[in-house]
Formats: sequence, C-alpha cells, structure tokens
Amino acid sequence: MSHQKGRLKNSKFWLCLSLILCLVSAIVASAVQTSGGIRIKEMSWESPSGHQLAAYLYIPQNATKDTPAPGVVTIEGWYNNKEMQDLYSIELARRGYVVLALDLHSHGDSESLSIAELYDGAVGVDGAVQLIASLPYVDTARIGVTGHSSGGTAANMAVEIDNSRETPLIAAVLQQAGDWQDDTGGDHSGDYGSRSVGIIASTHDDFYFGTYDDAGNMLTNPAAFMETDGAKKFLNFNEDGFAGIAEGGKYYTRDFDGKTAYRVIYRPNMIHPLVAFSTTCVGYAVDFFDTTLGAPKPLPASDQIWPIKAVFNSLGVIGLLIFMVSFTLVLLDTPVFSALRSGEIVQPAPVQDSGAKAWYWVLLVIGAVFSGSSFLFCMNTVYSKTTNFFVQTGPLTIGTWAALCGVFAIFCSAVFYGAYGKKHGWSARRAGLYLNLEQLWKTIALAVIVIVVSFGLVFAAHYFFQVDYRMYVVAFKTFGADKVLIALRYLPFFLLFYVMNSISANCFNYNTIGGKNGNILIFAFFNALGAIFVVASQYIYFYTTGYQLYGLTEGQRIGPIWLFPCMVLLFVTPIMSRIIYKRTRNPYIAGLINAMFIVMISCSNTTTILGGGELIATTF
Repeated sequence: MSHQKGRLKNSKFWLCLSLILCLVSAIVASAVQTSGGIRIKEMSWESPSGHQLAAYLYIPQNATKDTPAPGVVTIEGWYNNKEMQDLYSIELARRGYVVLALDLHSHGDSESLSIAELYDGAVGVDGAVQLIASLPYVDTARIGVTGHSSGGTAANMAVEIDNSRETPLIAAVLQQAGDWQDDTGGDHSGDYGSRSVGIIASTHDDFYFGTYDDAGNMLTNPAAFMETDGAKKFLNFNEDGFAGIAEGGKYYTRDFDGKTAYRVIYRPNMIHPLVAFSTTCVGYAVDFFDTTLGAPKPLPASDQIWPIKAVFNSLGVIGLLIFMVSFTLVLLDTPVFSALRSGEIVQPAPVQDSGAKAWYWVLLVIGAVFSGSSFLFCMNTVYSKTTNFFVQTGPLTIGTWAALCGVFAIFCSAVFYGAYGKKHGWSARRAGLYLNLEQLWKTIALAVIVIVVSFGLVFAAHYFFQVDYRMYVVAFKTFGADKVLIALRYLPFFLLFYVMNSISANCFNYNTIGGKNGNILIFAFFNALGAIFVVASQYIYFYTTGYQLYGLTEGQRIGPIWLFPCMVLLFVTPIMSRIIYKRTRNPYIAGLINAMFIVMISCSNTTTILGGGELIATTF
C-alpha cells in the first residue's frame, strides 16, 4: 500500500509540474507576442473570391487613424499554418507595422477547397491584401507581402492581380525561399514593375534556385544562383545586360517617377525549412521592409525576441507530453480505472542467452532499415495524392508509412515467437497482450479521456492567451470539427503502427539489455534511426556535393523535411509507452494515446484538398 501511495504522490507531482509548464509557456509566449502593447485579433472573413479566410491581425500602438502605419501580410508555406510565420509577424509588429498573418486556402483555419478553386484570389493572398488595405490605420501606399516557399510564390500571383487595379496596393514583396514563379509554373518576373522586391535565397535550398535542362536535369545548384541569368535579370529589374558580379545582400536601385525601387537577394547558408525559423532571415526581413516601407519604430535587425516565444512554446510541448503520461497514471488510481493498474511495477525480462541478445539487436537493426527504406518508397508512390475520402496527402503518406512499419513489426514479432520465443518461455499473456472485455473498454475510455483533456489544455491556451504549444513543426494547435472527422479517417493507419510499436517496445523488447533506463533509450534510438539516417544522408550529401541525394521530384525533395518532426516523435513515444506499461502491463493504453495525439497534430497542421486529385508544384 505504501508503494502505491508513493507512486500516486509521484504521479501527482508530475501532473502538477506539467500544468505549471503549460501555464508558464502560455503566459510568457503571450507576453512576448504582445510586447510593447501590440494587440492581436483573430480574423475570419469572406474574401472577394468567395472563400473564407482566417488570419491573425497584429496592431501596434502607433497605428491609428490619424497616424496610419505600413502594413505587411505574412504567409506560411505549403503544409503549414499562419503560426509558422510568428517570427516574422512578431518582429515586424514590434517595429510598428500592422501585420496580417494569413492562412492560405486549404490551410489552417481557412476554408478547404478543391484543386479547381485552390488558386482563386492568389490562394487567398489577394483577399488578405484587400483586407489590410481597408483598415483605417494602415497606410495604403506602404503595403508589403512576405511569404515562405509557396506562400511567397502565392504573393507573386497576388502581384499579378494587383496590377489590374487602377491604383496597385502592393508596394514591396519579400520572398522567403521562393523566387519570381508560382506553383502552377507561372513566371511573374515581369509583373513586379516599380515595386521593391527581395529574395531570401539560401545556398542549400531544397526546392528553388537551381536551373534545369528540358529533361529536368539540374544544371546549376542553389549555391550558384547568383551566377545565373535569372538572378542577374531579377536584380536588373527584369532587363538583360546586367553589368558586373551579382552580390548577395546588396540593394540594387532604380528610379521610377521620383520613387526609388529596390532589388536584393539575401544568401543565408541554410536549407529551405530553416528560413522560417532563423534569426538571420528575420533580420533580412526587418532590414528589407525598413528600407522599402520605412519602420515606424526602427529597431536593430539583431534585436529579436521571437526566440523567447519559441523556447516557451517548446516548453509547452514538453509540459503537454508530461501531462499525457502523468494524467494517465493519476487516472489509474481512480476507482473507475484501477482495474487497469498492475499490482506491482512490471520488471524487465531477463536475457537468457546469447541467442536472445542476437535476436534483440538484429530485429532492431532490421526494423530501422525497413523504416528508412519504406519511407522513401511512400514518398515516391503515395506523396501528393488525395481522394474524396483521404483529403490530406501528408497524413496519407506518413500514415501509409506507419501502417507498413506496423505490419512489418507484426511479421518480425511472429518470426521471433516461432523461431525463438515460444521455445524459451515467452508468454503473450504474461506480456500483457490479452485483455478481458472490461479491460478493453476501460483502456479505450482512458485513452480518449487523456486525449480530450490534453487538447482541452491546448484550446484553453488559445482562448485565454492566443497561443498554442509547438516545437518548430511539432505543433499542438486548435482545430475545427472538420479536422476531427478527417483525423478519424487516418486513425487506423496510426493505430496499426503505434499500438504495435508499444507492443514491440514493451512486450518483446523490455529486458535487461541496457539496464534500467538504457533499454528504452536504445529502443527509442533505433525506432527513430531510419528517419535519422534519411535526413543525415540527404543533408551530408547536399552540403558535400551541392546536390540532393534522393532525387528531384517534389516528394523526394520534401521527404527528409517531413522527417524532422518524425525523428522527435519516434524517439519520445516509446519512452511514454514504457512509463505507462510499467504501471499497467498493458501496451494498448499508450499505443492508443500516441496514435490519437499524433493523428490530430498531423491533420490539424497540413493542407486539405477536397475532391481528390494530385497536386504537384511545377515551379522546380
């Protein structure tokens, strides 16, 4: 009894700590984004193209009807949402700009559309430009647009629309890892006219800034972008005859009716996704808009506070993960769920002989190899496809990969049992694979309650503090009912993997190899190793040769990027499952919890395309 009370007390301590971490995360993150008296409004409106758009509006104190401020629209990249532009939105608002952080069509909280409607109104950017221009405290002569990747190329489409106005609204455009094209292949280099335009062209961009022959073979890589005719023509205001060497970071100017226009290409040494998470690139944006629009409250480009918010957003993720585990353990000590609790802490199985060690290490290695190779297979065969039922290609691609790994884990477990485990006394019942009916429904109920309450904390943080919990792209954010219904379609894929992953970690691989804590750390490492290898090999090769290892299709380029969050989650989730398993001898509780929270963050942080079809950018 004393041991049970001690465990409950320990669980309550971690539960309280997790809630404190979540609260501190929300308070500090909110304080950062509203520093200096900035007001943030959540916007939702019907655009002129007839589709609902969502955005955050940042209003600095200096922006009034009597003293209108310049305005900037910030736009996330494909498969992301407006919160991914926090760094640019916060720093520009601190300097006195009115900022509208937009969710593109079919992203975040904006309306989901079919491929036929997706590009209406420049994927929604034109609607955002019109809205910010309608605000009485915005100077309509000083409106800028900046977007990451496809968000930037959507801005190019907005420039084309803007040219049809008697008085154009867009005065400046900053591309964050994009160029003068759009995702349909349209060339907008001739549309900029007298506008000031900048490009953040990283030396190792995964998508842009290469040149190709007619067969699609790369002729020059992103590192050589400044030497290309395209870059020189851009800096020369879309005219041939550029004289001299094109210099990164240098402002090239031209006078248009007494007004100076600027062209500049910034050259950070980084990969495509890091442009949306970089103090260097935010510094470029600060300098660009100060030069082209004029900052009402100038601050040095190095004066940035968004990393503080990023740190505390990450603290919230840690707090929420701890909450899921500790809340589960506390619920196990309630009368309703006490039947799921093990009578004692589950101990590791002793390793009987060298044969057991061999099986342990061989299966871990084989699993990692299959994980990495099957991921590449899915990116080559499933990526970009959607159907009427599966309307998000991200969860479909990752879900297919997860399901394949789950099936492979079942196969490996069966082989181990038949060839070794059965002969050496491995018992499915002793491992906790069998549940009676009461244990089954209580397992499901417990997991659902944990997920509902956990996301309740996310919604509370959003309601009271206008923040979410995110660690770069591992993001717990609010969502509409449509995302829940979509997530249910993908849930079986993730259940197959995460339930089987929990079984593998705890029923087959919980032994004395590695010691008390080392055992699960070894498993967690191998669990993520396939993803780690794909990412490491891609970027070691890229930085060594200047070219990408896995090919030039969109799926081959984006695959390693999608693995960034997967590496973290594949390492963390087995540890969560082990903690719960040791108290329950039940691998299904953590499997269900992990599958449900991951499918929700997957489906609430990606692009939704209604009606099915294949969507591939033709920009590169």
